[in-house]
Amino acid sequence: MKIFFSSFEIAKICQVSPSSVTRWIHEGKLPASTTAGGHHRVLAENLLKFLKSLKMPIPPELGEAEKKSASLKALVIDDEFGVREMIRWMFQRHFPDIEIQEADEGFAAGWKACALKPRLVILDLMLPGLDGYKVCQFIRSFEELKETKILAMTGLQTADVRTKMLQFGADDFIAKPFDVGVLRQKIDALLGLAKNTEAARAAASMK
Repeated sequence: MKIFFSSFEIAKICQVSPSSVTRWIHEGKLPASTTAGGHHRVLAENLLKFLKSLKMPIPPELGEAEKKSASLKALVIDDEFGVREMIRWMFQRHFPDIEIQEADEGFAAGWKACALKPRLVILDLMLPGLDGYKVCQFIRSFEELKETKILAMTGLQTADVRTKMLQFGADDFIAKPFDVGVLRQKIDALLGLAKNTEAARAAASMK
């Protein structure tokens, strides 16, 4: 099931122009986040609520949106309060519809991931308790977390660390200190927003 929809996709569903969708977003009628490239993305459950409020037909790709809403969560694991606060700020600014939870040590982080079943985990490697490698391995040991995306981060900027973390099950890696823009781009890619952005650009070029 799709998680985010572009303005062009929503315009097609509603049989209106993309500019109408943009106007709905700007007027606050349709909640949306913005990609690093400046494109709007609407969470499936918000689009579903919008269509229901207008009594419009619900397309098949939105039929499971409500059942899947629990997967739209992020878990930030880092023992530095400042890092967690910066990441939370970034989420609240650019991904306001994703629920965020935090953990500051490895043992709690692993079990919190099992309970939360997040769509995305941002995982520091240097943690009290279990280190990030073991937390990643623990998460990957559960079948129900196989779709969870893991973005590892550390100040140890070596090729060996990156390779080892990917071997333990991480999907991508970012070095500390990181640029918030780079972090957004990586999250876009892990959540499928980067692909949607390219599709929207291609659609726009054909008009």
